[in-house]
Amino acid sequence: MRYIRLITGLIACWFVLSATGAKRVMTEAERLEQEVKRLQREIKKQPGAMEKHCELVEAQLAAGDTTGASESAEYALKMRETPCLFMQRARIETGRGEIYRAARSSAQAIKAGLRPEEDRMVYAIDSLSHGGVMLCLQRIADEEKQNSAVWRGMGEIAAAKGDSSAALGYYERAFHLGDSTAQSAIALLRVADKDTLTRADSTRAAITRMGLGEKKEVKGKINGLAIRMTIDTTATQSTISGVETRFMLKNGYLTKDDIIDNIIVVIKRLEVEGLEIRDIRLRYVATQESPVVLCPKDLKK
Repeated sequence: MRYIRLITGLIACWFVLSATGAKRVMTEAERLEQEVKRLQREIKKQPGAMEKHCELVEAQLAAGDTTGASESAEYALKMRETPCLFMQRARIETGRGEIYRAARSSAQAIKAGLRPEEDRMVYAIDSLSHGGVMLCLQRIADEEKQNSAVWRGMGEIAAAKGDSSAALGYYERAFHLGDSTAQSAIALLRVADKDTLTRADSTRAAITRMGLGEKKEVKGKINGLAIRMTIDTTATQSTISGVETRFMLKNGYLTKDDIIDNIIVVIKRLEVEGLEIRDIRLRYVATQESPVVLCPKDLKK
């Protein structure tokens, strides 16, 4: 009889513990649901409280209601465009695989006042979209030349990509339009520019010392794309391979307008070991093994 009571007690304890565990899971779900309802009630009382709209979207996302979060963000954006809501929309679009829509939303967040360094998701989206955020910002800058937030945003993204000369130009434009916070970034980039000039002079000197027939493998960038290059002292013209040209066209590093008569490929920016060359013309060689072969005379200019 004693054993029966003991077993009965253990079974009862097990049921209590099971019920408690189930209740804990339901309580968390209920808590999220209650939080969403609370924020919805507060928004009805104060429709213009944009921070509540942002909190509501976050709560709906936490509850797994992506559709509701998207609808809430779109509804709020019709009232006022805020950086928070645009970035929430960008996150939702990224989760759906809509990367280029996310790039546009990120650019709109910057236009509304977001600084990319405050939300590093901007850099991730720009990378996933192959520079899509920067492209959208450039389009906005063409239309709204007086928006200092856009110019500063382009400066931060360019600096993060290592394009200090472009970043300096963007920051200077932002400062000219009244963004005093850009001044410190300008000062740092000007110091970096001096270091770059020193490296460039060193590179030119090294090229001058190369003997006829020598080749040197180097790392560089073409329009922001990291690429392996060969400096060949026997070359009389800088060239680019067919494989590399097709890859750059497919991924947005080149456009059809950059190719002249299927013979010449115009590169807007080529960087190699401290040197930066603008609008360099490379001859298209379909069967070339090296992605890019550089002629020393082009690098000594």
